[in-house]
Amino acid sequence: MAGLGAMLIGMIGGGIAWVFIIVITFMMAIVVFADAHRNNMNAVLWSIMALLFNFYSLPFYIYARVRSSTVKCSLCGAKVGNKNNFCPSCGTEVKKYDDGAFGKKVLKIVLIVIAVFVGISVAWTALTGVLNG
Repeated sequence: MAGLGAMLIGMIGGGIAWVFIIVITFMMAIVVFADAHRNNMNAVLWSIMALLFNFYSLPFYIYARVRSSTVKCSLCGAKVGNKNNFCPSCGTEVKKYDDGAFGKKVLKIVLIVIAVFVGISVAWTALTGVLNG
């Protein structure tokens, strides 16, 4: 009977893990969509990639986002591409800076997800060990 209880708990735990993975995937797709839309990227394409390829698509998105990022000219306020050193509207030299806010946000989310998975794994291992032993 103890084997049946452990099996039932394993099945429930597996279901909870899948629900958690699905929720995290949809949350990531929503964040990617909002960020891509805010940065004038193809938000629908990037969110579909996030849904289909999950965390594997994040490095590609971050690379594309950094390459397509723009800054505002301090003199006229025009958007200046990441590759330009001078404003195309007024010719003012553009000082670029990287505050790393996006990278820090992504790193924080990834670390939280990993910590939650490790915590759930440890708790689940302890629970099944108590039930089996």
